[in-house]
Amino acid sequence: MAMQNDKQKVIKDKTLPRSIKSVVRMYPSNQVNRLSYGGLPHIGNALWGAWSSRETQEAAEAYEYYSLSLNLLIKGFKRPTVGKVRLGGGSPARFKPFELSISNMKSAMERRILSDYPLAAGDGVDKEPIIKYFNNIHSLKVKSDNIIFTHSSTQAFTLVMEAILDYGDVVLMTAPNYGLFSFIPERVGGRVRLLPLSPTDGWKVNSHKLESLIAKINTELQRDYDVNRGKYVFRRSDIPPRVAAFVNLNPHNPTGIVYGEKDKSLLLTIANICRKAGVFVIDDLAYAGLEYDRSNPALPICSLTGQFKNTITLYSLSKSYGLAGIRSGLVIADEVISSLVRDNIFQASDSLSLLQSSAMSAAFPSGKKQEKKREKYFASVTKKYRERYIFVKAIVLGMHRLKREELALLNSIIRDNSFAIDTAKAMTGIKDVDIVLDPESGFFALLDLSRVLGKTYKGFKIVDDRTLLQFLYTSGNIKVLTGKAFFWADRNQLIARATVALDYKDLLAGFLRLKRSIELLS
Repeated sequence: MAMQNDKQKVIKDKTLPRSIKSVVRMYPSNQVNRLSYGGLPHIGNALWGAWSSRETQEAAEAYEYYSLSLNLLIKGFKRPTVGKVRLGGGSPARFKPFELSISNMKSAMERRILSDYPLAAGDGVDKEPIIKYFNNIHSLKVKSDNIIFTHSSTQAFTLVMEAILDYGDVVLMTAPNYGLFSFIPERVGGRVRLLPLSPTDGWKVNSHKLESLIAKINTELQRDYDVNRGKYVFRRSDIPPRVAAFVNLNPHNPTGIVYGEKDKSLLLTIANICRKAGVFVIDDLAYAGLEYDRSNPALPICSLTGQFKNTITLYSLSKSYGLAGIRSGLVIADEVISSLVRDNIFQASDSLSLLQSSAMSAAFPSGKKQEKKREKYFASVTKKYRERYIFVKAIVLGMHRLKREELALLNSIIRDNSFAIDTAKAMTGIKDVDIVLDPESGFFALLDLSRVLGKTYKGFKIVDDRTLLQFLYTSGNIKVLTGKAFFWADRNQLIARATVALDYKDLLAGFLRLKRSIELLS
């Protein structure tokens, strides 16, 4: 790869001062001068010096391959001349954003004192609706000190990791998961272990396996601590490393599975297992509001009896409210944790913008009128997302494999939109591609491309995630996010996450491009 030589090029560059060269020596080659290549920024490096597992290392490599097209051109082939098809993105659709958040930001700009620095703990005016919402809807005694605003759920998760992890502690995550979260604990000295999800459990957490895995890891950590005490010289506490947190994604990314009221018993069991073991539950509700079944919203674990103090709840405006560009997040936790998060905010940036907190406060309606507006917004957005998913499903599987209700919905979509081609002829399915499961929320489709393993494109064989990405880029300038990037558990499968959060014409063009590329394989 061209980037591998950049470090030496910079070091040997006689026009650069020694100061820059000294900095460059600290970083790996693939991080040096990365702006020149576009793509994603570098995901960072583990504080340990290496990622803790093969899965984490492979996920880091998968993001590298996905991000930088110069890595993907098959040797001996010409670069694709057609425009890029971006099916791997994580941004929501460009629907109208949540109006109440926009109104709140406008009001903050016009009526609040912008010449004063906000407090690191956040503005009390913006916390009031959140306090009322949780106290009224979930019968919790949430106070101002339990609430901290952040610039995103990613920043929130990072600040929480910095607050609760000691050197060598473990964070449990499901496999699959939101891949980019998986690197954060290791950047602050923790380690990530995985709890595989299975279709036999309905893609939900198996509480028995969770309890067993926590006990197993804690035993391993205790033994290692007893034998290799010097390895943990950087620990701040005087106790052995342990499983510190379990990350619960609800709704789940990327499966789209929802834990709602009907899963209350399972959530309570998970919460009790974690609380008994001294393990925080980090309840990530970034996709809350995008449940297709509006009678089954995601149930916050903090609302369950006796679980508030052991639960750290994360919210975001990015996905459900169409406000990713605002970068607004929220942490709700016990005062001890909130205080530590506040300290980290103060030390890094002094405080956060009033725009973030004012936008976030509107997401928690304090009255029936506001609740009605929010639900009307969610009902509209989720209807559009499900329609787009059915549209994509018809292209991938073929119209003949749709259920009766799905086919009726598809026909109404086709009737209401003008397409440049005969959609019925286009929707015959993509050879050797299947869909893993029907999501209950969100805007992703999980594609199973396992049947293309071993197939070739002009002599180039697909054998894994990377070669799939190379083939799709070279043959059709197509980008998807592959399973290793989000820790897909079954290593015998070749899985890709594709967005459905595009306009219909772009979905049709993109997935038909994918179809044409797959048809080139032999």
